[in-house]
Amino acid sequence: MRAKTASSGARGPRGSYAKTAEVRQKILDACVEAFGAGGFHGATMKEIAERAGISQTGLLHHFDSKAELLVEVLAAHERETAAIVREADDLDILRTQLRVVHANEARPGLIQLHSVISSEATTDGHPAHELYRARYDSLRLHLTRIFAELRGRGRLKVDTRPEILANLLIAVIDGLQIQWLYNPGAVDVSTGIETFLAGVVDEASDLPCD
Repeated sequence: MRAKTASSGARGPRGSYAKTAEVRQKILDACVEAFGAGGFHGATMKEIAERAGISQTGLLHHFDSKAELLVEVLAAHERETAAIVREADDLDILRTQLRVVHANEARPGLIQLHSVISSEATTDGHPAHELYRARYDSLRLHLTRIFAELRGRGRLKVDTRPEILANLLIAVIDGLQIQWLYNPGAVDVSTGIETFLAGVVDEASDLPCD
């Protein structure tokens, strides 16, 4: 009888942990919708709780503030992106960027969240300001290094400096995604990025997004 009790007790924490993880994921999914629709300042804790199907008290049990929620949502997406990027070698990073974009197209709420918050967060004091500044700095430096190496291998078609190409690629991605949000049927983000790369990198046409 005691053994049975011990076994039941061992299952309890695991079940509780799974339930907690499930609730947290529902909250984060609700945040993507709420922040994507109204931005950080427009969304409320009440709205997030309602979208997640829990009470505000339940929401506060998992997250102390709206700022904490926003940072966690953005950090979770960055972890997903980093996991994809880690699978690629340096010169495959351009293909990897296409795979990230392709994956995001299946989740328009994330693209909307990024588009809204990245604009909002340009102001000092915004809870995502430093996260986005670091994100853009890191991505720009990494892409600059990739373009510099491609130039060293004689694979660049243009004389444009690597840091400028990095800035342009980021602008192409962000700009196409914003247009896609307005009219998905009129804008093909992946093809647009491939076309840009084809004009810049020799043999860029072999950069599939799948």
